[in-house]
Amino acid sequence: MSLREKILAAEDIESEMLEVPEWDCTVEVRGMNGADRSRILESAAASEDGKISIGNMYVETVIASTYDPETGERIFTNADRDVLMSKSAAAIDKIATVGMRLSAMDTKAADDAKATFPETTTS
Repeated sequence: MSLREKILAAEDIESEMLEVPEWDCTVEVRGMNGADRSRILESAAASEDGKISIGNMYVETVIASTYDPETGERIFTNADRDVLMSKSAAAIDKIATVGMRLSAMDTKAADDAKATFPETTTS
């Protein structure tokens, strides 16, 4: 097997189980692939005034990172975005924090983004 084949065949996306007491369930949170991560970072900074929306980034991370531990399927779709925005901020924060950590979007990356772009709280 060539090095290229070895890299392309690697199971390299980490996951972990996360208890979400606000929703009385456990979910699987997976790191994102490169395409999802890029889409989320671009959408978070896509406002006309150039400000980054941490709220958008969090809910998009929840959609991209949350899986049903029994089926292995994504729990949420883009159609769930608005209803997720109305759910517990604590639950969204817990899932998004793990999803970002597993996707190399850790606290330092969020702090760097906040320093680079003025933060907005609207979606």
